[in-house]
Amino acid sequence: MNIVEKENIRLKVNAARWDKAIYEAGILLLNSGKIKEAYIYNMIESVTTYGPYMVIIPHVAIAHARPDENVLEEGVSLITLEKPVEFGNKDNDPVDLIFALAAKSDNGHLSGIIRLSNFLENTQYLNEVRNSRDVETVFHLVNQIAIAEESKNA
Repeated sequence: MNIVEKENIRLKVNAARWDKAIYEAGILLLNSGKIKEAYIYNMIESVTTYGPYMVIIPHVAIAHARPDENVLEEGVSLITLEKPVEFGNKDNDPVDLIFALAAKSDNGHLSGIIRLSNFLENTQYLNEVRNSRDVETVFHLVNQIAIAEESKNA
């Protein structure tokens, strides 16, 4: 099972602020039928309310909100930014890779993060994604490497 589908990857997106970057990542999930538009605003509101906890490692954010009726199907999107944005996380800003995670349940939420973590642990892979301008390459990197890591750890 893929972590992210090709239709949910956009590279070198222009977003001047963190909220616009989350919106751009969310719109991919909306367009692929995974969420309702309200979920995008829930992700943005999560940062406004709880701070930049979504910036989990240097330069990477996993945007998400609580599972609710605005999630139609579990899914992940990925955008890379042309220019990094500040979320307000002094340890891990600026951010140039944003994953948006939509889960229908708390377990789905955790499962998605665990699957992504296999990929996120490797700086070389992150840099390849960061520097790529080819969706096919990014699709392959994120999905094949994460699946291979899962198999190794099983």
